[in-house]
Amino acid sequence: MLKSRDNAPAGANRPQAALAATAVLVGCLSLLIALIAGASGAGAQTGKTTVILGGGSATPDPSCPDNPCRAIGSVTGFQAQGPTGNLPFRVGRDGRITAWTITLAQPTNSQRAFFNGFFGTPPEARIAILKRVPGTSPPRYKLRRQSPIRVLSPYLGQTVKFKLSNPLPVRKGNIVGLTVPTWAPAFAINLPSQNAWRASRQKGKCLNTTDLRQGRPQQVVDSKRVYGCRYTTARLLYTATLVEDR
Repeated sequence: MLKSRDNAPAGANRPQAALAATAVLVGCLSLLIALIAGASGAGAQTGKTTVILGGGSATPDPSCPDNPCRAIGSVTGFQAQGPTGNLPFRVGRDGRITAWTITLAQPTNSQRAFFNGFFGTPPEARIAILKRVPGTSPPRYKLRRQSPIRVLSPYLGQTVKFKLSNPLPVRKGNIVGLTVPTWAPAFAINLPSQNAWRASRQKGKCLNTTDLRQGRPQQVVDSKRVYGCRYTTARLLYTATLVEDR
């Protein structure tokens, strides 16, 4: 509270005091605005861009529980072509994968029993960070790193997002693939021809039932694997969240 001085009437210096208080208040507001502006500028400088790899288009319905019910199993694969163009899971800038999603069908009990018997149980998946080996045809990829395996049984019939407590570093040009050690009903079929995906199988061993059963996903870090099978009119139903470095 402002007080009068030198025995002057209490209201004598009020205009001057009010002007002084106003000046102090304006000065404080100016300082606060400057601090806010500085903080906003710092945030803009440190902000990072988030990209959803495999996003940007409507997710088709997975094939199950329709007949035929199709699932992917015992394989590492990635979408080679989709509605948004070629290699939708190719990393455009260095950064980190912080989460991934997978859209799962709800197979019937008999369908689940078939896949469990054919590929093993329970249904599970993880994501893989792949780097193409230059000059290889059919293409070979080196496994750089991978996320923990997630059991999918509790999420059948849903789209589920898994956040990574330890984000996966990626470099420009890497591919984010989907690894399925057993099976996963995250698969859409009978799509337009611009949909295609590649699988970690030897060329010529793409369709035979025995070859599919004996196939193996790529799960040894630093290993190299031929991705010799290319399937069209189908789509793997997953995405990956990339936070780009600035």
